[in-house]
Amino acid sequence: MDPNPRRIGASTQSKHGPRAVTARRRLLAGVAALLLVARTRRAQATPVEAKTVPRSLLELDLAALALFDAAAAGRWIDAQNTLPRARAAARAVSREQASYAAAGGDLDNFVASTGELTADLVEVSAATAERDRKWLVSAAANVLERAGELTEPYASRIGAAAPRLEVLLVLARRMQKTWPSDDKDEFAAAHRAFDRLWPALRDQLNARRPYLVERVDAARAGLSVAPSSANAGTLYVAVRDLLGRLAVG
Repeated sequence: MDPNPRRIGASTQSKHGPRAVTARRRLLAGVAALLLVARTRRAQATPVEAKTVPRSLLELDLAALALFDAAAAGRWIDAQNTLPRARAAARAVSREQASYAAAGGDLDNFVASTGELTADLVEVSAATAERDRKWLVSAAANVLERAGELTEPYASRIGAAAPRLEVLLVLARRMQKTWPSDDKDEFAAAHRAFDRLWPALRDQLNARRPYLVERVDAARAGLSVAPSSANAGTLYVAVRDLLGRLAVG
């Protein structure tokens, strides 16, 4: 008998498997949304000027990047050690409704994203406990994407280019590693996330580094026309060069 029945098929999924956790994710997201509604309404009434990305969001970005890297490399101890850091950042982010609203963000999106983030971290914990690498990579990628969603409103208003470019760099690397493969859904999810995050940054950076922005545009177009690991690698290099140039001024 297979000692791991969760691998046999959907009908034999364990109570801790991806299907069960997906159901828990939905429940947790709903509960989190209800808990945030009252605070969200208060934030709408008394917004404050958003002059910078909240430290909690930057910390969430860093923790999400570290978590994804550990998951992709199969470094279980690193993933386990990073999880408390990501949870602490997520709790702090949930208190940033006023700043998010002042940056122009839709608070319904804030409620949805923070609720999903809580559920994503439950998946990370379960995947780590079961030593399911593919599941962990998928869950960690969701945390990373959620961090991107929560930082988006700030990108067009303040100097938040570097954190966003770091996320785009990870997404490009994720596309490079998942194509060709039998899991094209992972590639497609990363591609969609990249396409959603890039336009706001493009507008912000075009006047500062037009040539490097054009390189990202060209690489992105090439990847859309011909998805491949090589074209994803070209996109990765273009984003990396843009980030590097911004870092040196």
